[in-house]
Amino acid sequence: MKTKLKEELLKAKQGKYAIPAFNFDNLEMMKGIIEAAEEEKSPVILMVTESAAKYMGIDYVFSFALTATNNANIPVILHWDHGFDIDLIKKAVDAGFSSVMLDSSLKPFEENVKETIEIVNYAHSKGVQVESEIGHVGGKEDDRNSDSKGYTDVNEAIEFEKLTKIDALAIAIGTSHGLFKGQVKLQFDLLKEIESKVSAPLVIHGSSQVPLEDLQKTISLGITKINIGTDLKMACANGLKHWFEKNPQGFDARKYGKEAIEFVKKEAKIKIRAFGSNNKA
Repeated sequence: MKTKLKEELLKAKQGKYAIPAFNFDNLEMMKGIIEAAEEEKSPVILMVTESAAKYMGIDYVFSFALTATNNANIPVILHWDHGFDIDLIKKAVDAGFSSVMLDSSLKPFEENVKETIEIVNYAHSKGVQVESEIGHVGGKEDDRNSDSKGYTDVNEAIEFEKLTKIDALAIAIGTSHGLFKGQVKLQFDLLKEIESKVSAPLVIHGSSQVPLEDLQKTISLGITKINIGTDLKMACANGLKHWFEKNPQGFDARKYGKEAIEFVKKEAKIKIRAFGSNNKA
């Protein structure tokens, strides 16, 4: 069943858990995510990025993602993740997404504010909620590489929330998109300070491969939404590899696809349980 982003995040904040936000790049990943959430009785955020939507076909994505969301027996937030193209973000709003994210985090503060206000006004007029980012989570996201990586400035976060009226704020505290190249060092003190001064639910991106105990600590300090992409991509790929190792002459997409679904489901369940959202649907 489709539900609202901010309402579910506020429940998570009160209950001291986080809602897993999973990216999908194909049907198998999407089915694995929904099945995991249903079996664990967890609310879930089903996310697609621009490049993934373009790969699958934007109209196809709208059709089968909305079908999955509406038919699920647990709360699902259908979320447009890391939107760079304002026209596409608005198209996702019009298509019936629960929420959208604008990522103008690499642009000057004033420009980020201006573009975010445009999306907030458009989305809110149609009952859709908005996430945006202050600071910048580096690494590779949506086929874009960025070596730039800046922690969130507390004062900018306060001013950004006041000016834009966003529903959720993504912050940069040391995570990175894609595969980590060094040791993960999250800035827990920075998170504490932001949480004490910003009322919008807080989100972290780039959380694949971050130790689960670190993610659990961020939840205890106020994080309510954690984005996971790379770990599910790897699970999907490993499922396919595993099936073809056992069936080197195999070719039935229904069979190797099912293996991919099971591997994605297993990884999603690990995150759901770690984040404490199981049995919260």
